[in-house]
Amino acid sequence: MPFTFQSRRAAFQCVALGSIVLLSACGSGGRSSNITASGVERVSDGRVDVALESESNLSVSDARVGLVAFATGINERKGQVVAVAGIADDPEVGDPVTEGTVTYNTRYNYIVLDNTSRSGNYISADQGSRRFIGRTTLTADYSEGTLTGTSSDLEVDGQISGQEVTGSVQVDYNVSGGIVGTKVLSGRMDTALNGQVGSTGVIATFHGTDSNSAIAGGLVGTAN
Repeated sequence: MPFTFQSRRAAFQCVALGSIVLLSACGSGGRSSNITASGVERVSDGRVDVALESESNLSVSDARVGLVAFATGINERKGQVVAVAGIADDPEVGDPVTEGTVTYNTRYNYIVLDNTSRSGNYISADQGSRRFIGRTTLTADYSEGTLTGTSSDLEVDGQISGQEVTGSVQVDYNVSGGIVGTKVLSGRMDTALNGQVGSTGVIATFHGTDSNSAIAGGLVGTAN
């Protein structure tokens, strides 16, 4: 059922569907020409430290390594749907490695915003995520400076410099969304990878957008 709420700046009409919010008004001042955005933000108390309307949060963690949080919501001022991710302070990935190969048993998840549209003062999107946390094996080839791995919906193509990981993650998503999960959100997106890796663990965010979709997620794993 639709419901309304009042903010300090504008009135909103929203449709809440479980953890999914589809409609929110947006002011014209400062509005971006892009209706989707993604990025990296700080994490506080296990959540991404960002103020968004209709915000939803998820995370993946490993007690020995650390936590990655990711969130979606609406930036009212810019009139955008937003997907952001971040790593909690002081992850423990171990010592730097300079040669040889290490494999990591890795957990991951992500949030998808899809079918985004904006009309007048309103912006809408369908939201979904994996039903279960994904698992994959990542391989760090320190002699070549690469971090790679694939699963049914993730392909990691990373580069290692010291303990920093950059590169890309291709997300081939097929998740339930919309009204109580009645829609199937599917597509493929290249996202930016950022994180750390070492002798005992790996931890990273990934995020990206296209013209009507946004994804933010994270991965964390322990060396085998």
